[in-house]
Amino acid sequence: MSSAKRPNKAKAKATASEDGSGGPRATTAAAMAIGLATSTIMMSTILQVGPAYLEPIYGNVLAHQWFASGIVVCMAVGAALGSRLWRGLTTASTAGGSEADARTERAIGAALDVAALLTALAPWRTALLFQESRRLGPVWGPVVTHVSLAAPVAAASGFIAAVSVARLAHGGKAAWAAACVGAAAAAMWAGHGAAGAHGGCQGLLLVAGYAALSSVMVRLLSRRRRLLLLAAPAVAAVFCVLTLGSDPRCASGVTARNNAGSAYHMLSRAESATGWVTVSDEAERRIRVLRSGHSILGGHWNETQESIFGVFYYADAVRLVAGRRPENERALIIGLGIGVAARSLHEQGVRVDVVELDPAVYRAAVDFFGLPRSLHGVYLQDGRRFIDDAADASYDYIVHDVFTGGSVPAVLFSQSAVAQLSRILAPRGVLAMNYVGTLSDTRTMHHVAHTLRSAFAHVRCFAESTKDPVGVTNMMFFASQAPISFAPGALRRYADPDSIRGHVLAGMEANEVSVAYDEQSVRLITDAWNPLPKWLAPAAQVHWHAMRGMFPDEYWLNY
Repeated sequence: MSSAKRPNKAKAKATASEDGSGGPRATTAAAMAIGLATSTIMMSTILQVGPAYLEPIYGNVLAHQWFASGIVVCMAVGAALGSRLWRGLTTASTAGGSEADARTERAIGAALDVAALLTALAPWRTALLFQESRRLGPVWGPVVTHVSLAAPVAAASGFIAAVSVARLAHGGKAAWAAACVGAAAAAMWAGHGAAGAHGGCQGLLLVAGYAALSSVMVRLLSRRRRLLLLAAPAVAAVFCVLTLGSDPRCASGVTARNNAGSAYHMLSRAESATGWVTVSDEAERRIRVLRSGHSILGGHWNETQESIFGVFYYADAVRLVAGRRPENERALIIGLGIGVAARSLHEQGVRVDVVELDPAVYRAAVDFFGLPRSLHGVYLQDGRRFIDDAADASYDYIVHDVFTGGSVPAVLFSQSAVAQLSRILAPRGVLAMNYVGTLSDTRTMHHVAHTLRSAFAHVRCFAESTKDPVGVTNMMFFASQAPISFAPGALRRYADPDSIRGHVLAGMEANEVSVAYDEQSVRLITDAWNPLPKWLAPAAQVHWHAMRGMFPDEYWLNY
């Protein structure tokens, strides 16, 4: 009886192999594992690299705004194509035995080829689209560029996943599915680590390299090992090498192409924690500016060394609040910029500590904007972490200015952050918090003021200018447990009236903005409920246009 069963099992196995309903053969299973693992590595990398690649042209808010949604749509399109292809494969395989496995391998290899080729060419495509960024604008520009940049990877990943899952489900092999999921999870972990170690351009080429190498591996596993099938990975590799050798975005430091025929002489250039950080001189206006991404962190007039943005001198007013006793003063600067506030307070004998997230910004401030190396302390770390760990009553003044790229790190404006700022201030200490937005957006302004009042008894706000209610402007909030007032004439007498500092401080009180509001219409900004990223999105578009009005496209395209 047992001998009668053996032929039946063999027959069933042969039938499953012929109609494709059994598990995939070893080479097909390996191809699917490679495809899924590579897809997760590519997606993990592109999710980190994609927005960073656009940030110098569009700013961090606009570069992220529709990116995740676009990725999901492109993956869905790829998955739909994969599902449709699989239905065709199963129909064809009924007459061809294991043809379904062979076609599955070829489909995965072809998807990897497409991803490798189009991603290797992405820097060339995006360079052309960046040239049209002003015409495309801050809304459609990021969308169109992201489609060009990330769609091939997302669609190929969705395609490979759909084909692989359909083949596994058709074979009814749960063990194979579990093995592929495990490989994908391990690859996702590895991909995150690899993406974090590479910048925008290099990370993008890394994706192309992953896809090309995986395509070669799939081809070698396949029974069809024609050299012609290796042409696409080879071409992708050639374009990767050409891009690495010719595109300044793939190199660190100032290159010859950065200063070739440009009206802006670049002095320093580095890709760092907040994106591309550059220092450039403009001969026509005789200014030097510090740029991070699509935002100007600060600058000075080369002849006088004064800040081109006078509002930064508002921070000096923390020492002019009536009732202060200026002795053994201690100040904390959160967000350095070119170091206007840090340098000014240091020169007045205040012991200054600086917290700056980006080491490249600190180096630029020291090397090109005269920030003293003899500050009391420099902490290159996250500002929220620093204030959470700082000792009580550590400072007499805190200058909080963390705006960049069209937005602020919302976590530094929450009730918890404000409470920590109050805790580390001395009893009569003063906080100066710079907020960037539009005067017409009273909703956001009132929520920020309300959150400050949860920790400080007194809050006042002074705008850089009150003339344009819809334009982006700097607004400096002053907060303290003691009343905030200035002795008559104190702001006017503080500095030379002919200097930018003197002129700005003399007019500061005239630019006061009311922060009165109906308490029923506001709520506290918390770590759990923080609407600032969403609410500031329209202001990011206004900021983008303001930056393009301040400097020409030539400047923004050269980074």
